[in-house]
Amino acid sequence: MSAYTVLDYVQTIASSLDSDEINSINDSVESLQIAKIVKTVYDDLQARADLPEHYTLFELTASGDAAKPTQMIKPERVSSIEWVEYDKIQSGSTDPVFQRIDFLPIDQFLKMQDALKVSDSNVGSWDELIDEELDSVTFIYRNDKAPSYYTTYDDRVLIFDSYDAEVDTTLQKTKTRCYGRKDQTFTMDDAFVPYFDRDMSTLLLNEAKVLAFSELKQVGHDVAQKWANRQWTKLNKSKRAIDQNRSELDRLPNYGRC
Repeated sequence: MSAYTVLDYVQTIASSLDSDEINSINDSVESLQIAKIVKTVYDDLQARADLPEHYTLFELTASGDAAKPTQMIKPERVSSIEWVEYDKIQSGSTDPVFQRIDFLPIDQFLKMQDALKVSDSNVGSWDELIDEELDSVTFIYRNDKAPSYYTTYDDRVLIFDSYDAEVDTTLQKTKTRCYGRKDQTFTMDDAFVPYFDRDMSTLLLNEAKVLAFSELKQVGHDVAQKWANRQWTKLNKSKRAIDQNRSELDRLPNYGRC
C-alpha cells in the first residue's frame, strides 16, 4: 500500500501550481481546496477502478428481532455483495458447516415463499413496512431448516427463506460469511493515507493535478493528463497483485450482488 498522506498529495500539487509552501492542508484556503480536490478524485477513482484491495470478507448484521428471524442487514460501508455463506450447523453439532446461499430476484423469491402454508407449524410470516407511504409486504419463511436462498428489495435489507428454530431464535451475524466491496472513507487530515497501492497513488496524484489546474488556474496540465492516461491503461491490464492469470471475463460479478 502507498505511504503517501493527504498532506503529501497537497504539497506536491501545490508545488506544481507554484503556490506557497504549506505545512498543513489547513494552512490556506487554496491548500484546503486542493485537499478537497484530492478527496473528490479519490472518491471517483474508488468508484471507477473497482480495485481488488477494496474487496473483503465481512459479516451481515442480524435483525435482532424474533418477529423477523430471517431478516439481515448489509453493513453500512459495504457497497456490494458478491456472495453469502451461512453456517448450517445443526443442533448438538460443534463443527461449522458453511455453505453458499443462492440469490433469487425478489419476484422469484416471493413466488417460492408464497407456496408455503402459513398455517403449518414450520412456517411463519411477518409484515414488512417497506416505506411509510407504501403498504406493508408479507414475508413468509420456514423455521425448521437453515437458509438456502436470499433476496433483497432495496439493496440493503436481505431476506432469507428460512432459519432453524432448534438452533437459534433468528439468523445470526457470526454465522454469516460474505465477500464484497467495502467503501473506503477519506479523512480530511494531514496524516490520513488513502487506501491505494503505489500505482493507484500515482494515478490519484496526476488526476488531482489535472483537476486542480482546471479548477484553480483554469488551464490544463498536459503532462499530468498523459501520465494519468498511462496509469489507466496499466491499471486495466494488471490491477491485481494475486491471481493474475485469471481473465477479466472470469471476474465478472455474479447476479447475486446486492
